[in-house]
Amino acid sequence: MTFKDFYQFASPTRVVCGRELLASAGFEFAKQGAERVLVVTDQVIRATGLVEKVEGGVADGGLEVAGIFDDVPQDSDTAVVTRCAEQAKEAGADSFLAVGGGSVIDTTKGANVVFSHGGAIPDWEGVFQLPRKRDGMGRPLPLAPLGAIHTTDGTGSEASPVAVIKDSERGVKVLLLDFPLAPDLAILDPESTATLPAPIAAATGMDALTHAIEGVTSTEWSPHGDAHALHALRLISDNLERAVGDTSDEDARGNMLVAANLAIAPTGFGATGITHSMSHPCGARYGVPHGVANAINLPPVIEFNAVVSEEVADQFRDAAEVLGVDARGGGQRIGRTLADHVRELRGRLGLPGRLSEVGVPEEGISRLAEDAMGEGSTLVNPRQPSEEDFVELFQQAL
Repeated sequence: MTFKDFYQFASPTRVVCGRELLASAGFEFAKQGAERVLVVTDQVIRATGLVEKVEGGVADGGLEVAGIFDDVPQDSDTAVVTRCAEQAKEAGADSFLAVGGGSVIDTTKGANVVFSHGGAIPDWEGVFQLPRKRDGMGRPLPLAPLGAIHTTDGTGSEASPVAVIKDSERGVKVLLLDFPLAPDLAILDPESTATLPAPIAAATGMDALTHAIEGVTSTEWSPHGDAHALHALRLISDNLERAVGDTSDEDARGNMLVAANLAIAPTGFGATGITHSMSHPCGARYGVPHGVANAINLPPVIEFNAVVSEEVADQFRDAAEVLGVDARGGGQRIGRTLADHVRELRGRLGLPGRLSEVGVPEEGISRLAEDAMGEGSTLVNPRQPSEEDFVELFQQAL
């Protein structure tokens, strides 16, 4: 392993993990300075009764529930973010508690920015664009306290400084990355995934797998990130199929919450790759759920990247060995065997295997390739693709 000339790593979110933690949500969130909390969720989660348990936990901790915003769709939008921020202001809230999956948590992150700094999401788009002292060179100005209770096993949004939000008018997904976006508190309790349907557990679990593999192989890899990502792969290997096959397996569901939380750590500061570059446009233009898109796009990307150098082949070898995959041979062989392992896992989980199965048309490939070239994740991929390479990769995935 070489000594990198530079990298940065931060894990600012306080993670509280264990059983029966929903009842202490208010006790824990009070430590972050919250007093009047806007709970943000979606209508599916609210219908399960989970939000009522969280409300009770907030009240038991001496905090007030200022209101509930439950209008977050599966693939949230900048307009939803604005409505959420407006409701927080009207309710006199001073903090946010997200109860849901990645869309809910990213919506809440975006709403917190608009609530705290004004404007709209496009005003804050990009990397390290939030306001700072000393003419943008000093400490970031604070956001309102933000807590997150994740209800899926994959995105890791509860502990990342990133929000990805669809801008329907432009047909793109907007990325915000900055230190203050990371939630102050993440509560990992397997009770929060008790009603998670198996197909969503499968898709979000594949999202976590993608985060971990891309975290290890991105040009932005780091020893700190590898420590998180490789252990995440161990947990995913041992627990993902169990969590999908038996949704009552609390240990497996809890371990997948931890795996997703670990896997997001290296990607939080850009350690992703072109699987994400391909999947974001699929979601923005055709509504493909992010985890499903990653599950489809990851295998051809592995094969594309693994042959670029011996160093990258060794990184894929590390990931393959942790997953129990035969890692002998050079980059081409490692890429093929690891990609085949992902395809077989995807099939066992019952997920779609092709983009054409989830509504992506062949005539859309050229536009998707153009979008993928403009994605930030493309810049940190271990092998720099051309637009023609993206066309070929999309065709393989179609």
